[in-house]
Parts: sequence; structure tokens; C-alpha cells
Amino acid sequence: MSEPYVIRLRGPWELRPLARYVATGEQQFREETRDLPPGGKVRVPGDWGEILGHDFIGRARYMRRFNCPTNLQPDQRVWLALDGVDPRADVILNGQPIGQALGYRATTRFDITAVLQPHNVLVVEVCMPIASLDDEVCRPGRAGLPGGLIGEVRLEIRGGGSK
Repeated sequence: MSEPYVIRLRGPWELRPLARYVATGEQQFREETRDLPPGGKVRVPGDWGEILGHDFIGRARYMRRFNCPTNLQPDQRVWLALDGVDPRADVILNGQPIGQALGYRATTRFDITAVLQPHNVLVVEVCMPIASLDDEVCRPGRAGLPGGLIGEVRLEIRGGGSK
């Protein structure tokens, strides 16, 4: 199998917090949507610590626009690859859910050929539940660190003899 042609989606990405998890008692938490950090522009890969704060626990939306790759051949497929989300994320392209990515140690791929438009909006909603914050099983080596799109995000064009 030939190597794919790769287009890296490094930045700029818009990062917006959606909700923060707040302790309400022993082992009880609620989702708070008020008084969130303002968000901003980020480069991927990277965690959300610089923008949302290193202590942010909750859900955040990464959004990036990109154009459809040009000169695609009929036998070529376009895949979206995420090299690591910490700890999990829902992936949405042009308003259509395309799947979920779990964990920062694995690459998750989605065939997005049928969903591509001339101008595209990619949304990755990353969620860090309270339970995963200090969980060495769920997040080995990342316990206590901020979450986010910590791995590369890219388009891979495969087929048609691409290199």
C-alpha cells in the first residue's frame, strides 16, 4: 500500500469552552456553563492549558475550517486522522457527526470523502470527565495534565497511486 498524501491541520483552530465540571459535594459534580474562560486561537497539537487554564476540567470545542483538497481522482478517498485526543472527543464535519476518538495513544481515522464540501468546518468536541482527571489507567503519563487535541490532526488522501 502506498503512503498517503498528507495535509496537516495545525492551525489556526478556534478553541471555546462549552462547560466546566464543578464539585457540589463529596463525589458529586455539576456541569456549569457560566463564567467560562473566553477561549481563543490555538495551534494543534497541544493541550488547552494555555487558553482555558491548566486546571480546566470539562468540555471544549475545537473548530477549524479547511477547503476540500483539489485534483482528487475518482478512486481516491480522503481520511481524517487524529493522532491523539485527551481523553475523548466527538468529531463533527460540516454539521454531521462522523465518530468518536478515544485516547491520546491511538490514531483514529474516519473516511470523510462523502461528507466533504468545497469549504468545510471541522469540529472536535473534547470532553474530560472528572473521573479521568487523575486516572493513570485512562490517561497513563497524563494524569493531572490539561486535556485537548494533543496529537496531530491531518487529512490523508489514499488510493489512485498517491504517494
